[in-house]
Amino acid sequence: MADASAQSANDALLFSQHYAGGTARSAGMSGAFGALGGDLSVLSANPAGLAVYRGSEISFTPALIFTNTSAKYGGNTFNETNTGFVFNNIGYSYTKNRYSDKGLQTVSFGIAYNRLSDFSSDAYVKRQNATSSLLDEFLFYANGLNSTGFPVKENDLHPFYEGLAYDTYAIDYSNDRNAYFSDYSDFGYGQPLYRSMSTRGGVGEYDISLGLNFNHTLFWGATLGIQSIYYQEKWYHDETPEFDYMNYFNFRDEYAVNGVGINFKTGVIYRPVQTLRLGAAIHTPTHCWMRPYHLTRMDTRWNISPSDDGEKRFYFETESKPSERYRMKTPWQYNLSVATVIGRFATVDADVEIVDYSKCNIMPKSIYDIENDDIQEILKTAVNVKGGAEFRLGPVYLRGGVAYYGNPYDKNGFDANIRSTLKGAMSYSGGIGFRNRDFYMDAAYSFLKRPEKINNLYLSYNATDEWYEQVKLQTITNKVIITFGFRF
Repeated sequence: MADASAQSANDALLFSQHYAGGTARSAGMSGAFGALGGDLSVLSANPAGLAVYRGSEISFTPALIFTNTSAKYGGNTFNETNTGFVFNNIGYSYTKNRYSDKGLQTVSFGIAYNRLSDFSSDAYVKRQNATSSLLDEFLFYANGLNSTGFPVKENDLHPFYEGLAYDTYAIDYSNDRNAYFSDYSDFGYGQPLYRSMSTRGGVGEYDISLGLNFNHTLFWGATLGIQSIYYQEKWYHDETPEFDYMNYFNFRDEYAVNGVGINFKTGVIYRPVQTLRLGAAIHTPTHCWMRPYHLTRMDTRWNISPSDDGEKRFYFETESKPSERYRMKTPWQYNLSVATVIGRFATVDADVEIVDYSKCNIMPKSIYDIENDDIQEILKTAVNVKGGAEFRLGPVYLRGGVAYYGNPYDKNGFDANIRSTLKGAMSYSGGIGFRNRDFYMDAAYSFLKRPEKINNLYLSYNATDEWYEQVKLQTITNKVIITFGFRF
């Protein structure tokens, strides 16, 4: 059992892997916009798209997110839904026309906020006749079964975990047994068990961009991106054994991290003929400064007091502290795109993104060498493919798109039980828009199905074996997005 910590391969991926966001127009095409431009979401993807603007505009994009998570445990499936509101995009662009016969035609400046990731989800599982307990894990580490094989001294118990269990009498030490034990050790299992899990937060990026238009043929852009990062993970565990002594216990674990990151992006769009556009962009690593915080609490209630005075029947203990600050560097990202514009009737775009997640680093490397080795072993290069189309029916626009986000995990780093869950994520989207000279309004719906994930609830063991009680989580995110824009 390790401290909840962002210094792991999974969390490095969490802050590096982004899904299509931004405006409703871009989201309606599943983010396939790299060779098109003329939309404020491109500042976070291919900033050359800013140079496509012929005028100035301002837009804002609210969004509703509906997340459903199904959890499979003990032969049953439990469904939970979370609803949230975010701003997917707020932005402004200004374009200066030079009215030149050749060479530099326009200079565009843009500033925008784009939502890159959303972490909100809720899940729960329960079981009426459990065959193990969270206290098994506390005993496993208290008795040193992960290391020396001898019980750990009281002062050396982990203060966030088995230390709290000891302080609230959920586990105790016996000189006769020369070991820590719990009531389950003597009376067995069969108790009702409940576990809830939730995550919150997201990654947003503030972009400051410049775009240059050369002869309406070559478009160049650059973006300075400043990311705001917040992630919170909570779980609550409750068991009600109703022994003669113990009545129930519960345990809470909360981990949160705040961070800020900075990166640079540059890209080009080349239009060799009127109907064809070719795009390319490079994103530097995002350098992040992270501040984590960790809190745990344990409560126990007793039918017969476990204390020496025989009176007190309710105990609770809390442990909290900021963890060590650290730095993280995400990988380089390379984007290639191609689009065709069929007169005033249709636009089709296809994007490919290449990201080597094994290049994530947690710094200083001299301290986090184990975590960085895990990143290199567990993660690999992923290829994301997006395709989208837009059809014009007078002032009305219809849009659709599909995106595949490649599997970022190296299957060789996992056992056979987990390998089958290591897959890519699929996203589908559609949208509609209305546009005139000075105003536009777009709406989009996106569906994102993430791969099934195995979550370890707690460690259990017997005399000959040890294993994790596991739950399988499947998360589907539905998002409704509306953009309001004004041109001037």
